Amino acid sequence: MAAPTLTIGMPVYNGATYVTEALESILAQTFRDFELIISDNASTDDTETICRAFAARDPRVTYRRNAENVGLSANNNLLVPLARGRLFKWAPHDDVLRPHYLERCVAALDADPSVVLAYPQTDFVDGDGNPLDLTDPGWHLIMDDPSERLLVAIVADRYMNAILGVIRTDALRRTRLLPRYAGGDDRLIAELSLLGKFVEVPERLYVRRIHKGSTGGNRGNTKWLRAHWSGSRRGMSAPYWRLSRDRAGIVMRAPIPLSRKAVLLTMHARTMRYGWRRLLRELVEPFRA
Repeated sequence: MAAPTLTIGMPVYNGATYVTEALESILAQTFRDFELIISDNASTDDTETICRAFAARDPRVTYRRNAENVGLSANNNLLVPLARGRLFKWAPHDDVLRPHYLERCVAALDADPSVVLAYPQTDFVDGDGNPLDLTDPGWHLIMDDPSERLLVAIVADRYMNAILGVIRTDALRRTRLLPRYAGGDDRLIAELSLLGKFVEVPERLYVRRIHKGSTGGNRGNTKWLRAHWSGSRRGMSAPYWRLSRDRAGIVMRAPIPLSRKAVLLTMHARTMRYGWRRLLRELVEPFRA
């Protein structure tokens, strides 16, 4: 069987409430040359039954199941080696793609080989599908200088919807993928920014759901986020300290001039200073347990 152009990886855990709508939105895409791999993170609700039914009716869909809950990051990461497409996209089980999402993103990547990631603009809704008054500045990083793209990735505090766009598989495999700490998608964004440009498709083709069972709906809930990212494994503490360390390491290893590294490290230090309350809270957190 010929390899598809695009691999869509859907990590899911106890997603019975929303996964049907998410899967239907993928299968209704105008761009159809894709495979969809569902990785069930040992769900205990009706997720398995629903997903197996989709796999039985559409040959593009494959269902796999973890023996235990390995956590959000590991479940996302294991999908990347399984991809046969030259392009890859993660698809959360609770979000919706409007019909032209894939078509527009694939076209943006095909139009410019210097682009490694393409994603559309976002509408936000709550658990019941009601619109939320949220905006996303996005990650339209089309600068030729990789250090300029990395600077934005280090200092910007934005939603990570872009990481759920369409990515060149070979570029994604050159990164370390997602770490096991909450907010690890910031590290992945930084690594990808050094590999190429990000393009925002100027159409609202993505619907992101913010609800009590989503990462967006649990911002600041350290205990929930740690368990969600790590699953049955021990969660990583001090995520912001870990991210800060990783960002500094990315700058030091980046193939950019030393003068630019100095600028980026200075800006990184300022970012940490602005986040001093969060850093302090993570230092005292173990003593409160």
